[in-house]
Amino acid sequence: MFISEQIFKNLELDYIFNRITVYTPYGDTAKKQMIPYLKEQKSVLLEEYERIEKVVSLIQKHRYTLVDMRNIFKHIKDLRGSFKRIEEDEVLSTVELFEIKSFLFLLEQMDVNIQKLNWNVPLDLKIMPMPSLMDLLDPEKNGVNTFYIYDTYSEKLLSLRKQIKDMESQIQRSKKQAREDVQQQINMKVRPNGEISVNKSDQKAVKALENCSRLVYSSETYMNITFKVKLEENIDEILKKLEELKLKEEEEEFVIRTSLTQALKKEIKDLYKNIKAIGLLDLLIAKGYLAIGMEAVKPKISDKESLTIIDGRHIKVSDTLRKQGKEFTPISVNLKKGVTCITGANMGGKTISLKLIGVLSAMAQFGLFVPAKEMTFSIKNYIFFSLGDLQSTDMGLSTFGAEILQIKNIIERAYESGLILIDELARGTNPSEGYAISKALINFLKEKETITVITSHFDGLTSDDDIDHLQVKGLKGVDYEALKEEIGKTLEGGIEVVHKYMDYRLIEVKNKYEVPRDAINIARLMGLQEHLLKDAEKYLQQC
Repeated sequence: MFISEQIFKNLELDYIFNRITVYTPYGDTAKKQMIPYLKEQKSVLLEEYERIEKVVSLIQKHRYTLVDMRNIFKHIKDLRGSFKRIEEDEVLSTVELFEIKSFLFLLEQMDVNIQKLNWNVPLDLKIMPMPSLMDLLDPEKNGVNTFYIYDTYSEKLLSLRKQIKDMESQIQRSKKQAREDVQQQINMKVRPNGEISVNKSDQKAVKALENCSRLVYSSETYMNITFKVKLEENIDEILKKLEELKLKEEEEEFVIRTSLTQALKKEIKDLYKNIKAIGLLDLLIAKGYLAIGMEAVKPKISDKESLTIIDGRHIKVSDTLRKQGKEFTPISVNLKKGVTCITGANMGGKTISLKLIGVLSAMAQFGLFVPAKEMTFSIKNYIFFSLGDLQSTDMGLSTFGAEILQIKNIIERAYESGLILIDELARGTNPSEGYAISKALINFLKEKETITVITSHFDGLTSDDDIDHLQVKGLKGVDYEALKEEIGKTLEGGIEVVHKYMDYRLIEVKNKYEVPRDAINIARLMGLQEHLLKDAEKYLQQC
């Protein structure tokens, strides 16, 4: 497995995937079927990057055409149920035939838009208009996006409908004549439906209606009584014949729908090809819009185990900060096979740096552009991310126990090319044992095939020459007295002010024993009693 569901969630990849906006049911299926590209699929991944790059260019050059294309996507319905019925020789309903005809119209519109792009569309994305089916479902060639069982489908149907129409006309003429005769006889207005109502208190009118041989009692209420015009005896016979004709019409329409369904079955493979192409095209265009929206770049692939990110941005954090009127500080890393430790005080952004490395790496292997100025990576077999806040209530494990269980499982894959990200290992146990476990894990992983990044507070983990040490720049270079004075004046509270001046960039530490000092400084800025801080500094000097 490249990435587990829990790690996908912890890296907040769902935030990225939710921004991949597809409009067709087939695009939604293609999106749900997205899987990471692995080493043996390098050429396919490179091709996907090229496709996204092409779409980005098309969006920029043909903005309105792409908008039109996406508007067409919004009208495409899921026809897979109807297609399955076709394959199983079930006769399609008139509504289903109408939906397929509408789909064929949309195919033609999409093809027109694609022609405007002057794009040599890859075969698996190519939309194929189906004129033969269009002629089948639009036999009168009126070009209107409606459908019914046309008379031209059958001489028998044409004849039946003519007879039905003639009989209905005859019935209407007879009803009209009967209504006019009654009106003349009783000198009162009869409604078009052949009914007449009078107030019960008007005994003269009631008597006139009761005495009219052409009227029969229909119904009454508390206030009124209603009569209706009695039809001629031959009308009942005509109505009976009319029902027989309509049954025959339905039978003939069924025969025609059966024939149309069979004709569609002959083209079912091309129909499926079209919906698959639509899904892939919808997804590809969505990836292009995502890349533009994130100001993302095409990743570069290296055959050497490495990961370089220049000015990478964590999109979710960046969006949150933007809403607050703040900017995300881009992060750059240059990682190689072995272990890199990131140190820094709490609030310093170590976890964000770790998540950024994981998110951008996963995005690249899922065939997406990445929010960075530049990124070069080697394709991994897996990404592992331990957030350090796990707890398994089902197994009765503590946070520490659940974390160790996951790390135990990933160690078995340390001989593969992978990316291991561990945030504050062993934070759930005592410091001395936590340090010992962290040191042992680092020593084990530093010569393995993986790229491992570990954040930690423990001193001494970076003492070996073959361990790279990065540190969050934090509050280096900040005037603490001025900062403390600003905190005293603000109504926001100290945390907001500290965040404003915190530099989340990572810097390489040459002195392997150098550890971050921001924790005491932050505590002082937050107003912790000075005598406690003096003692802390004294103990720190003894370490």
